[in-house]
Amino acid sequence: MIQKPSLLICDDDSEILQTLHLSLKSSYDIQTSNSVEKAKLLAIKHEFDAAIIDLNFEGQEYDGIHLLDFLTKNSPGTFLIVLSGDTSTRRVIEASRRRLFEFIVKEKNFFTLLLSALKKATQIKVANREQAQAKYLTQSTVVKDMLRKVDTILRSNSEAPILILGETGTGKEFLAQHIAMNLKIKAVTANMGCIPKDMAESILFGHEKGAFTGAVANKIGLIEAAHGGLFFLDEVGESPSAVQTKLLRVLQEKEVQPLGSLRSRKVDVRFIAATNRNLDQMVSDGDFRLDLLQRLNTFVLKLPALRERPEDIIYYANLFIQELSHNGARFYLTPDGEQALLSHRWPGNIRELRNVIERIVVLSPKMSIDQNVVVEALQTGQLPSEVEIKTVEIVETNARREEVIKALTEYNGNKRKAAVSLGVSEATLYRWLKEFDLSKVLGADAFKAKTGALV
Repeated sequence: MIQKPSLLICDDDSEILQTLHLSLKSSYDIQTSNSVEKAKLLAIKHEFDAAIIDLNFEGQEYDGIHLLDFLTKNSPGTFLIVLSGDTSTRRVIEASRRRLFEFIVKEKNFFTLLLSALKKATQIKVANREQAQAKYLTQSTVVKDMLRKVDTILRSNSEAPILILGETGTGKEFLAQHIAMNLKIKAVTANMGCIPKDMAESILFGHEKGAFTGAVANKIGLIEAAHGGLFFLDEVGESPSAVQTKLLRVLQEKEVQPLGSLRSRKVDVRFIAATNRNLDQMVSDGDFRLDLLQRLNTFVLKLPALRERPEDIIYYANLFIQELSHNGARFYLTPDGEQALLSHRWPGNIRELRNVIERIVVLSPKMSIDQNVVVEALQTGQLPSEVEIKTVEIVETNARREEVIKALTEYNGNKRKAAVSLGVSEATLYRWLKEFDLSKVLGADAFKAKTGALV
């Protein structure tokens, strides 16, 4: 049986209490009170999802402001809705200074507004409970089907690798954590997009003392650190060729060979990789090993972009609102605010949505998140355009090319010394020579004289 949301209604008007109770009892578990003192006792005994509170309690010791402050302090998880016909300017101003979910005036259409506020509060509460109970939250049918596929894979007891595909920010790492939690094993994560290329082998596979300058002691790599658990390699498409070769050995032989060591060590790890790149195209271009891809793609999981699952946009937005709100704040989305979120393309996916919501709850002076608030938050954090990004890339590439030419000239074509002065490996320097097409820039004869003929 589904548990109804719990609701406290406090009003000294018995007719209002009776009307609201009869109208809402089919959808809510209701407790009513005609006094602030009784409402306080009820709040001590019960944890309410929402409270509907009048402001004026004529002839009583306490008014609705007192109850608002009491609930804010003692029941911070309760959504506070003021329903009042109070004409006292002082009390209305005092109430508006509190962190209310909604302020509704007792006018002809007040019940429609009240139902809308309760529905929104209930949706947020349900989402919050699901967040505490579920491992991977989604309203998307596509993602739910994928999660059922994950369950099938895990029940099979197969230890074959899993490859997760999806754009940046779609939640690939969270899905890997979800799998680890289902398997009840530890997880170690490495992101090839963040690991310096010249340090990748040491970080992933470990090294022996003296393997290179600065290797003052033996050190195990992240893959060995995951022994007995799950190793998640994010952005596997960024792996240098040497790393790809060693990854293949891990997958085929279940062993790692640290840098500087002549012996391999057995490891027991469940391997998950993820990428936002097209690995098939990279194989065609010669940038990714076909045999490694064939080892990785036994089970492939595709996370759709956020724009392809609009049902998750509002769902996640409400989750983030609750997660990021502090000090009793009761932010909520208005209908036009929801539409503004749905109209955005979300190139940064879930990560971008979370950043936008955080920007709103920190900077917005009001609790209602409407279209204007959303648009302003989106514009404030707007990503650079593709043209701007391309311009920056061109400037950086030209600057690097000039650095390479300068280093080669300074060291009379000695590639080893030039690489040291540039702070890169010789392999990287060779790649730059090819990438910048320096044979044309310097002229074939000069190129050979300065860099040596590449054969």
